[in-house]
Amino acid sequence: MIGSTRTQVLVVGGGGAGLSAALAAGRNGADTLLIEYQGFVGGNSTILPRLGFHARDFRQVVKGIPLELVTRMQERRAATSIVLDPVCSSAVALDGHQFKCLAMELLREAGVRMMLHTQAVDVIRRGDRVVGVVVEHKSGRQVIEADVVIDTSGDGDVAARGGVPWEKGRTGDGMVQAPTLVFRIGDVDRAGFIGELQRLGSDYRELLRDHPDAMHKLLGRLPEQEVIVLGGFAEHLERAKRDGRLDVPATRVVGVFVSPAAELIAVTTKVATFDPTDVGRLTAGYQDAFEQIPQLLRFFREYVPGFERSTLREIAPMIGVRESRRIVGDYMLTGDDVMAGRQFEDVVAMGGYHIDIHRPDGSWVDSRNVQPYDIPFRSLVGSGVENLLMAGKCVSATHEGIASTRVIPICMAEGQAVGTAAALAVAGRVGPREVPIRTLQDRLIERGAELRQGLGEPDRALMERIGSIDPGRQPSPAGV
Repeated sequence: MIGSTRTQVLVVGGGGAGLSAALAAGRNGADTLLIEYQGFVGGNSTILPRLGFHARDFRQVVKGIPLELVTRMQERRAATSIVLDPVCSSAVALDGHQFKCLAMELLREAGVRMMLHTQAVDVIRRGDRVVGVVVEHKSGRQVIEADVVIDTSGDGDVAARGGVPWEKGRTGDGMVQAPTLVFRIGDVDRAGFIGELQRLGSDYRELLRDHPDAMHKLLGRLPEQEVIVLGGFAEHLERAKRDGRLDVPATRVVGVFVSPAAELIAVTTKVATFDPTDVGRLTAGYQDAFEQIPQLLRFFREYVPGFERSTLREIAPMIGVRESRRIVGDYMLTGDDVMAGRQFEDVVAMGGYHIDIHRPDGSWVDSRNVQPYDIPFRSLVGSGVENLLMAGKCVSATHEGIASTRVIPICMAEGQAVGTAAALAVAGRVGPREVPIRTLQDRLIERGAELRQGLGEPDRALMERIGSIDPGRQPSPAGV
């Protein structure tokens, strides 16, 4: 043991949610320490596009720090425009390497201290308080004590080790959504690929089969659209499997084509029967995903027009886990809440992304439409403890609820909320639950967050022009 250190706010995990939480805490005056086991911050948000800034009616439900980061990237010519999308509501692609640089700059500006290549291995709890964590890093083992601890580990590691109740997976068998190891394919013939998309129509975007008007309008925009979301190509995959050229769980191609870069962000590897909290199954999942990537590269080159001379550009630094432990908080957000667009008096963030469940067997997705919904502060506060907050995919939500809140912009909005709450708590020398909710909401709104104050009514002309999906109408039972 090399000793201990102290901070007011400790953020455990430097992915998108942790980055946002640390920035918010630091900017609000708290002495903040961020620990991260990689050598950079941002996690998978450094390679994945951002989906879900808007709701299905194209009102923007996520602003604040998540939007600020995109705007700054756009100013550096390192991000596309935000493209409205009938299924995913909106999408924007970023240069992940420049995003890593920006994140470091902003953390430094906010006065946030960091420990990289640092892993939380234990939790120190006294009574109803999590007073610190034990970490391991290159210098040895160390204790970090804090007034408020924020769990943005993705897997709820701090909460679980601290004795806070948690759940995992769907009711009945506990199976989680299939994860993906994302990879980027470059040197795509843009014209050839877009021509194939137009030829396929809804076969490249199956969730729009029940919405021919929206599909027709989308096809007309493809030649000029910077970001194109994919979810189909079933025939191509079936043919490759029949030919003995492909053996993967996925039955559809999922991904995002970034047109200016002539590059596909492939979200098509799927690991079946995965458990991110079991080291054996976690390791086997990585092995499985890495074996799938060469097969999928060959598939694209041989079966998808435009990919004949494509090249592998990058593999994500970590597997994209869609669902892990979900920490039980003071309130559990449900699928019914998000589908109904429920409002809460203690709203601190919003969402509007569809319920998007990647089946545990890795085959395809199950989708449900949602209304713009509130995320209550109670879902970000650990049950039975006084000073533990959480953001990201480990928040207090059901299997169906997390399938909407798990996307990057919403996770980052949650991060801004808990980082701000933590800073207000230490400034007032109170626990996070004792921070007046109106004070927290006012501070979030002051810093640009959307809590319905600027939502307004849907723009019907915009919805007609883009082609929207009625949020009250659910997809066909097959999810296609």
